[in-house]
Amino acid sequence: MAKDFYEVLGVKKEASADEIKKAYRQLALKFHPDVNKSKEAEEKFKEINEAYAVLSDPEKKKQYDAFGPEGFNQRYTEQDIFRGFDFEKIFRDMGIDFGGSQFGGSIFDNLFGFSNAQQRGADVGNDILAEVRISLKDAVLGAKKSIRVRHVVKCPACNGTGSEGGRIVKCPTCNGSGQVSATRRSMFGIIQTVSACPTCGGRGTVPEKPCRSCGGTGKKVADNSLEVSIPKGVDNGTRLRLRGMGDYGRDRSGDLYIDIAVEQDKTFKRKGYDIVTEVHVPFYVFLLGGKITVPTLTGTTEIQIKELQQPSENIILRGLGVPYSNTAGNEILKLKVDIPKRMTKEQKEMIQKFASLDGKKKLFGVF
Repeated sequence: MAKDFYEVLGVKKEASADEIKKAYRQLALKFHPDVNKSKEAEEKFKEINEAYAVLSDPEKKKQYDAFGPEGFNQRYTEQDIFRGFDFEKIFRDMGIDFGGSQFGGSIFDNLFGFSNAQQRGADVGNDILAEVRISLKDAVLGAKKSIRVRHVVKCPACNGTGSEGGRIVKCPTCNGSGQVSATRRSMFGIIQTVSACPTCGGRGTVPEKPCRSCGGTGKKVADNSLEVSIPKGVDNGTRLRLRGMGDYGRDRSGDLYIDIAVEQDKTFKRKGYDIVTEVHVPFYVFLLGGKITVPTLTGTTEIQIKELQQPSENIILRGLGVPYSNTAGNEILKLKVDIPKRMTKEQKEMIQKFASLDGKKKLFGVF
């Protein structure tokens, strides 16, 4: 379950920006790894920084309050949360200075893994993108959908080792260092450059006997069917993230991002967190009142139309709209007068009688 960022910082949901900043500063001073050496401090420090990165940003805070912890987590990745968030500057502006090389960007790179992809020899799989089309009903109520994904997977023949029999040996090109150096002369003198070994890709090891199925890469391209859980309340353009379901990498697989495309519905239209529905009601029900059956996203329900109901007055069905943050929007019924296309002689006489009682000479220009 996603953590409540307000609870992480120990503030109320109504807390001001200054109160949030003050709470964050106190916790950062308490749990910074340079100060607190306990095992729990690092994880706690990560939590409070993630919470502050969201609650200190007006737009992210607005989204967090609207969707709640679970819904927000579906929409924002960790990279989204920390994008453009300068920890070093924020600490400096708060007057926090721990000194030493551990302070600043490097500690956050280590904590959040932002630099893992650049580690020497790291084999990190690519993120991939897919799309799933769903109905408005599935978008509001949630559903499970099966999608086909073409991505890089671990070679089943060698179990990702790239070697038949699984035996890995030292790279003969770099002698296991993972690096090769080159020396050249220039107008500035002799320049020596160091780069990743082209044979082993910087890992320092190679398969003793390359796998015939994958050519020694440990990877193959495959088409797989995946079941995706669509959370309640998603909207058109929502992007979901499935960690580790992208392209395979020995050190870390990439993520699969899924863009949601919500199809238009003939009966219902979404307006924010509300669902709008047009309901045709016979004209005599507007006058006399009565019960009618109306559609909802979960089926049908019977409602009471009051006597002398005005067509311009919408009827609100509470809580039958789009779920969000432990509540839900409403279903708004827009009433349309249903006028018959034909009338019997008896019906016409009754309307004429009504018109005469109402003190009118003509009704609809037919009398």
